[in-house]
Amino acid sequence: MLTGITKNTRLIFVVSFILIIGACSFKTFYNRLDYLVPSYVEGMVSLDEVLKEKVEQRTNVLINWHRNTQLRQYADLLRTFQKDLASPLSEERVLQHMASIELLWQSLKAKLDEEMAGLMPLLNKAQRKELFESIDVKNEEFYNDYVDLDQDERIEQYTDTLFDSYENWLGDLTEKQEKAVEKATLSITSIAALRLQYRKFWQHSIRQILDSDDATENKTENKSERLRLFFDSYKYNNQPELAAATKANKQVFAGLTAEIFRRLTAEQKAYFITRTNKYITVFTELAENR
Repeated sequence: MLTGITKNTRLIFVVSFILIIGACSFKTFYNRLDYLVPSYVEGMVSLDEVLKEKVEQRTNVLINWHRNTQLRQYADLLRTFQKDLASPLSEERVLQHMASIELLWQSLKAKLDEEMAGLMPLLNKAQRKELFESIDVKNEEFYNDYVDLDQDERIEQYTDTLFDSYENWLGDLTEKQEKAVEKATLSITSIAALRLQYRKFWQHSIRQILDSDDATENKTENKSERLRLFFDSYKYNNQPELAAATKANKQVFAGLTAEIFRRLTAEQKAYFITRTNKYITVFTELAENR
């Protein structure tokens, strides 16, 4: 499960983490995912040799799918962002970009769910216990980092995150842009507690499926199918309270982004073009396996 102060931060800045580590570093990072992903999984649960081999195999399938289907779309999206500099960026246009990012994320999530549904039923009882203990630890970390905050701490966290994200794209913000960020953070609705609630529901549901004693002959396949059905039906935004808060936050982020881009300096525009050009090149080269 992904962490973050809100789902909308992920939607707007889904590529921002790339800009933090630099184009060359990201290319190296991406080309090592076949090692890093299995290592991350092994940090959650101990794998025997057979399961380790399966995780490595499915990781390569996932990476190849992502390389061949999504990287060029990232590059195209950045080109679209560049074209928007030619005219004032509207809130509606930002929402359209957010919808495009959402579609990319949902496509990736569906592929991840498919791989998890195939691998999770292969865990034995001890491995399942270890996995859910690891998830409990991550839930506790999520609670400490994003839920157990007073209002001032939460606003400071939102502000710092937004400053970092915008500055990674644009360079230093102007005083007016900084004040716009500070003002917008006062309107953000925290959804961390709701997300944690549904994270735990997700955890409980898949544990029930994995721990069930299937009477069917092909119980592994049956559990995989049940997991697929659950993943398909499990959506945060199916929850009315969370959906309403998410929609409101999207409007805040869209309005803020539009305002900041309308106030871009010549230096910020040049910075944005230079940075995005680097990643258009990187995404294209990775898609071509170069």
